[in-house]
Amino acid sequence: MGIPKSVGVTAVADKMNVAQAVMDGFAARDHESLLSLFWPDAEFSTRVDVTGETRFSGHDGVQAWLDAVDEKYDRFEVVDCEYRSGAGDAVLVSCRLRLRFAGDRYGMSRVGYWVFRVEGTPGRVRSFRSFRDHSAALADAGLS
Repeated sequence: MGIPKSVGVTAVADKMNVAQAVMDGFAARDHESLLSLFWPDAEFSTRVDVTGETRFSGHDGVQAWLDAVDEKYDRFEVVDCEYRSGAGDAVLVSCRLRLRFAGDRYGMSRVGYWVFRVEGTPGRVRSFRSFRDHSAALADAGLS
């Protein structure tokens, strides 16, 4: 599958670089750098419910989710990431999550699928959604 004529090679590289920078920032728990990769009004939807909500808006919402993850988990790692350019502004990240609740002796591992929408110059994340189901993530990224 080639790059659509409406999307230049530079745009594809940029959106992929932004998605990878988000994952690197999360791994390093560098909240300041991480938030700089999101538009101020970004929409964030996750399966990991750590605040009683799974949808967040803007930098304050993303920061609240990040703070809750750090508080409620002794381990929350994203590993084995694979990046795939989706339709238009979408990037699909397939990964494995290693999780262990704070104070727990045992952890868990599960597969995750994340779709980022990267827009603008400089490219920043406009929206983020996580999926348990691979086919739903593919459809959201325009890859089904």
